[in-house]
Amino acid sequence: MMSKKMAIVYFSHTGATRMLAERISAGSTAAGVTTTQIEILSSDIVEGRYIRQDIFNVLQQQDAIVFGSPTYMGSAAAQFKAFMDASSNDYVDLAWRNKLAAGFTVGGSLNGEQQQTLLSFFTLACQHAMLWAGLDTSQHNDQLKLNRTGSSIGLVASTLPDSSLVDDNDLATAYYFGQRLAHCLSLHNH
Repeated sequence: MMSKKMAIVYFSHTGATRMLAERISAGSTAAGVTTTQIEILSSDIVEGRYIRQDIFNVLQQQDAIVFGSPTYMGSAAAQFKAFMDASSNDYVDLAWRNKLAAGFTVGGSLNGEQQQTLLSFFTLACQHAMLWAGLDTSQHNDQLKLNRTGSSIGLVASTLPDSSLVDDNDLATAYYFGQRLAHCLSLHNH
């Protein structure tokens, strides 16, 4: 059986979102999924438009796509939003139909409307006819004591005060999230 393939596409300004992407990737890779990390760079955006068509070609070959961005002013960073807008050609072609989707975000506070960012990823996935996978753990319902924010729709993380370092529980939750997505992929045939 061929290994399932998952792409983690994200924007990271300070490195915090990248830390989460790396932990999600490590969790899914440890569970047998071939994982590709794709970082959106500011230089990939020209006159407000994401221009890397080669990235969309890579995404079309994946079994799952995980979306990640810091939350700025209650939504995804403009750089990630440019990527979302540029995905419209794949939307028209139903190129991501029935692929697994998930999302993660990080902010400087415990509640900076990070759920809004995840909801925008969820909406994007639904528009692309993807299948959404959230988190199935919370510090309140199992002994792992992960997912301290209790977010079910996806991973919500925060940085330490006056730092770009991500909370240790959030990093451990990201690794677990990667493992969960690998498990969901093992159940998913598209």
